[in-house]
Amino acid sequence: MKNKIVIVPQMKSIIKTAPGFNKKELANYKLDISALCGYGCLYCSSNMGNYQRINQKKFNRCTKEQTGKSILPKDDPSLMMIWPTVVDQLENELATKAKEYGKDKVIVFSMLTDGFSPYLVDKGITRNVLEMLIEKTSFRIRVLTKNAIVGSRGWIDFFVKHKDRFVVGLSTGSLDNSWSKKVELGTSSPGDRFEALANLQAVGIPTFGMLCPVFPSMLIDDSLEKMLDLVNPEEVEHVWIEPYNDRINWKIVQSSFPPNSAEYNWFKEVYQFRQTEKWSSYATELYIRTYQKAAREGWLPKLRYLLYEGEITEEDSGRYVGLESVLLQGKPDENGMSKNQWIASL
Repeated sequence: MKNKIVIVPQMKSIIKTAPGFNKKELANYKLDISALCGYGCLYCSSNMGNYQRINQKKFNRCTKEQTGKSILPKDDPSLMMIWPTVVDQLENELATKAKEYGKDKVIVFSMLTDGFSPYLVDKGITRNVLEMLIEKTSFRIRVLTKNAIVGSRGWIDFFVKHKDRFVVGLSTGSLDNSWSKKVELGTSSPGDRFEALANLQAVGIPTFGMLCPVFPSMLIDDSLEKMLDLVNPEEVEHVWIEPYNDRINWKIVQSSFPPNSAEYNWFKEVYQFRQTEKWSSYATELYIRTYQKAAREGWLPKLRYLLYEGEITEEDSGRYVGLESVLLQGKPDENGMSKNQWIASL
């Protein structure tokens, strides 16, 4: 997929704290190096997130000036928004910091966008930014990407040289390469991502599993277990796993499945007809099957199950084994408890 590049005003600061990822135990800080990802994942929540919403008028003006028409991410998946001097800005930010900046902290590269988007890699921006982080900070760098290039020889050599500074993961939620082409436009295929992860592990580069989101179709057969095996839990530091939660882009994901198929109908029942108990059942089955496999194989301490728990039913809540390995993501009440009374009771 060839990107339609639009230059937009740059953020004043590009290294920021990451409360959302801290809650997920993924990172304390985040570093994005573009305003809109170079990959057109049609289900991506970042495309409808706060940053895009707050700056929508400004970004629309930029797209109109540079392309002749106002474009939103949902209108054209090939759209990519870049900042004009991101490397210079990072250099200026770090110029005021001591080398100890980030000591004992993790920074994610990247949280809202993919820092290994092909445009950024081709222009050398990705490499320049990572080298600057290594040279001028003490952060541990969590690379999160959908680009299998991180498992190629050139990048493996780079990570090996700085093995103590990196942990690398490739976000994947399906095993179906054909399906992925319909909704994860421009990304490496799931098969290539798992191969890249295996390449990194083969030379001892620290890795993590990121199965987020795992789509409901993965529960129809033993695809979930196969996907967990491909992560190679014995080799990774942690395995994050999350059910599909999107309330905005569900129709796009639904359209990737054949009409009247089990997968297609699931989206209609859950999101159109609001049969939320079906979502609760799916999220719970995903947890139970992952939990049981992890317990059986001895990697349960590595499991991080991310659960927006608001619609978990009373019946399903009792299956969460005392919330072991669960990180609740819903906004708590004023007492710090889950707003879901059944989950709160656990």
